Amino acid sequence: MKSDKQGAIRLTRREAVNIGLGTLLGPAVAATGAGLAVATRRAGADDKPDNERLVTDFGAKPDDDGLQTAAIQAAIDAAANRGGGTIRFPKGRFLSGAIRLRDNIRLVLDGGAVLQGSTDWRDYGKGGWTDALITASDARDIRIEGPGLIDGSDCFNPKGEEQFRGPHAIYMTGCRNITIADLAISRTGNYAMLCRDCSGAEVRGVSVRGGHDGLHAQACNKFKVSDCDFRTPDDCLAGCDNTDFEVVDCRLNSSCNGFRFGCVNLLVKNCRFRGPGEYPLVGNKGVRRFKDRTSMLSAFIHFAPKDRNPRLPSDNWLIRDCTMEDVDRVYSYDIERGVWGTGQPALKLRFVNVKASGLAHSIRVLGDTRRQFELTIEDATFSFRDGRQDQPHLDLTRFGSLVLRQAVLENSGQTPGLVAREGDAVWLDRVRWVPQREAPYLLEQVETLRTGRADDES
Repeated sequence: MKSDKQGAIRLTRREAVNIGLGTLLGPAVAATGAGLAVATRRAGADDKPDNERLVTDFGAKPDDDGLQTAAIQAAIDAAANRGGGTIRFPKGRFLSGAIRLRDNIRLVLDGGAVLQGSTDWRDYGKGGWTDALITASDARDIRIEGPGLIDGSDCFNPKGEEQFRGPHAIYMTGCRNITIADLAISRTGNYAMLCRDCSGAEVRGVSVRGGHDGLHAQACNKFKVSDCDFRTPDDCLAGCDNTDFEVVDCRLNSSCNGFRFGCVNLLVKNCRFRGPGEYPLVGNKGVRRFKDRTSMLSAFIHFAPKDRNPRLPSDNWLIRDCTMEDVDRVYSYDIERGVWGTGQPALKLRFVNVKASGLAHSIRVLGDTRRQFELTIEDATFSFRDGRQDQPHLDLTRFGSLVLRQAVLENSGQTPGLVAREGDAVWLDRVRWVPQREAPYLLEQVETLRTGRADDES
């Protein structure tokens, strides 16, 4: 290190590298003492990659009661105009209306950061059903990450659905390569996450509290939802015309349904369903006129509403290694009278290693006249809650096949454990009826009954 006549400090390249400035200062850069301090700070604690900026760099003010929408959008647009980048929210509360993500944008809410939605529905648009705090349309490679919080402020819209629902937290349409990870979403005016015609999404480590649906997917494919904790007044997961979904290691609590879903190729693994709902479905609101409800109606219910003109059935569902506690019903499907379930049939469904306790109702199925529905239950244990034991666990009408293998079905013993009508085939393999009785099942117009293990066949 040498001093020149003006008292400035001149660094050799080796010295600059040693204090972390080699790439910034070049082989030999003269700097005043103050200039060196500034350069050192930039290369140290405040160092950010060239494609990463704070929303505060664009004028967003934390913990301010004014809307920060314009500043946040300016940060996103500046990054998008450079080909993409990371926009970070530091600790603090940032009040905003609708913002729009673009290609290659990564939105990060640091610990203690809150992106809080306005309580005025007009700050999100014209009051339409697709209004949201965070929107994206036909975007690629977008990420929304925590560990911060998205707070929807329970925004009320008298012109919204049911005359009270406000904006969603996140709405994406036609997007590809999506990541939503490691953040919390609470108090949304409508859905926490709504995706339409989207492909290739990972939803990981997301907690949802309150609002309405947790994740609503319509005509989406290749989604993986993992390690999430949804506690919702409405359905935890909903939507139809979906393909290739995996939901693993999740905790689901609802005052409606765990899944109100339509999908081809659905895997649900190692999930816990727990009722009653922690957040009640409010009845006296907007056009609603019913008592508040907390009962979790079903773990799974077939969803294919005719008014959406669904193209796909529900097929190839595998539910394995799951527990259900105090959920009213494991599964429900009624092709004729099912609420929002008559537009397409359900086909093949399999439960493996499922333990359901505290049930209020049986699995009930009314299939289509072609008897396309096929149900397999393996290594499962089902039991009712007190006062609800005097009913069958399975009540099926119009089906192709029913396979019960190593299942334990416990009820009062005063009624059959299984009632099946108008079916092609029933196979009972090592089923234990609790309590044991002479007539544990009732079959009517079932063409074939098989009992015993598969390896007992000649």
